[in-house]
Amino acid sequence: MKAAAQIGIDAKHVRLPTSATQDEVLRNIMSINEDESVHGLIVQLPLDSVHQIDSECITNTVSPDKDVDGGCLELIRQTGVSLAGKHAVVIGRSKIVGAPMHDLLLWHHATVTTCHSKTQDLPEQVSRADILVVGAGKAEMVRGEWLKDGAVVIDCGINHIPDKTMASGKRVVGDVHYASAYQKAGFITPVPGGVGPMTVAMLMQNTVHSAQRFLMKNHQSR
Repeated sequence: MKAAAQIGIDAKHVRLPTSATQDEVLRNIMSINEDESVHGLIVQLPLDSVHQIDSECITNTVSPDKDVDGGCLELIRQTGVSLAGKHAVVIGRSKIVGAPMHDLLLWHHATVTTCHSKTQDLPEQVSRADILVVGAGKAEMVRGEWLKDGAVVIDCGINHIPDKTMASGKRVVGDVHYASAYQKAGFITPVPGGVGPMTVAMLMQNTVHSAQRFLMKNHQSR
């Protein structure tokens, strides 16, 4: 919100109660999808509700025209590692992280393998990855010993786990076990403080671009 205000974007935080059901969340997203005054939408994960909510279903409902999330590809670019010819593994297949990252990596000439909850040989698949992007929504599921030495690891996961040392009784971790992965990775994003800040920057940029496309489309249709 602060970043948006600083560059003149009118941002609104739609905060739903923890009692919100999946249908209520979906109705809110569909309402925003149909609102022509809104040019960008991001769903903040994890979804904190007393009800069971399918995060993949929720994120997949976001209109592609208003999906302004991003940052993973830019983080990979910043490492200086060329994607061409590299073997990339994406864990997760949501339309917000997994599916678009698969396509983006492929477009940049990487050989891409997508893994998911039904993948049986996940450690073996991960061990072949020059570039690993994880957005599975499972706390610290990827272990450091699975990694190829020097791999680029982009952790998109945001999970809460119990921690009695914290005032809240919990702490935020990613989908990758950072302490063990740090020992083998060439580059790795921490959680928090990795994909999140870059996502904010790309969110601002992509929202501006989305608004520009909307205005251009409306101008041409007149």
